[in-house]
Amino acid sequence: MLFSANGLEDFAVPTIIDSHAHVVREYFPEDQAEVIARAFASGVVQMVNPGVVIDNVQELLDLSERYEHIYTAIGLHPHEAKHWNAAAETEMRKAAEHPKVVGIGECGLDFYYNNSKREDQLNAFRAQIRIAKELNKPIIIHCRDAWDEALTELERERSEQLRGVFHCFTGGPEVLPRIASLDFYVSFSGIVTFKKAEKIQEAARLAALDRILVETDSPFLAPQKMRGQRNEPAFVWHVAEKIAELRRQELEQICTACCRNTRRLFNLPDISGAA
Repeated sequence: MLFSANGLEDFAVPTIIDSHAHVVREYFPEDQAEVIARAFASGVVQMVNPGVVIDNVQELLDLSERYEHIYTAIGLHPHEAKHWNAAAETEMRKAAEHPKVVGIGECGLDFYYNNSKREDQLNAFRAQIRIAKELNKPIIIHCRDAWDEALTELERERSEQLRGVFHCFTGGPEVLPRIASLDFYVSFSGIVTFKKAEKIQEAARLAALDRILVETDSPFLAPQKMRGQRNEPAFVWHVAEKIAELRRQELEQICTACCRNTRRLFNLPDISGAA
């Protein structure tokens, strides 16, 4: 197909997966269906729509039932960790039984904003790590200014059942060896396109090709070419294009690898025939 939307030049491209996009009504109240349609029209063939609160679990499940190629994950964001309790865990476990729930998250640690106390964040993160292991589902991790703490928790729980991804990767090359030792993935967002994101760009050059995902984290963090706009899944092409540029590889090679990696991690069906 030829992709010409959203500021990219016309050239032949393969399909791609947005591994992390929040396409819920909170962020797309008027045009949710149009945004999803634009993504699929652009060549985004699948997307993962993770939760950040427990209150909208039903919306996430309904969306995954309405769209064949949208999957979801159930999690409690570290900003909301103060709300973790037995009822939240019960709801998460119940929702995770749904066949379109492909992961636990997003969850993790955010010591930059500290919207929840660090103790509460650690408690909720540890609980969700255990749930992911018990249910044998990958974990989607939000990590900001808490790399040593997050990696230490994962290393302590290391097992064959524990696998996952550091979404919206904001670390540098120095954390890649510990992530690799866990056999986790790293997912790059629009941040990798920012002019001052040198450390993240260097990590994108060095990360193993079979452990890279791409995402938008819509509606946040629009890529450089779209700065000032609300981000949406169709913009994931800009992320893939930047990674190809940084690694001096063809866009098709990056897209094929990222599709394969995303499907492997989340156990998604291969619907493209090319990845």
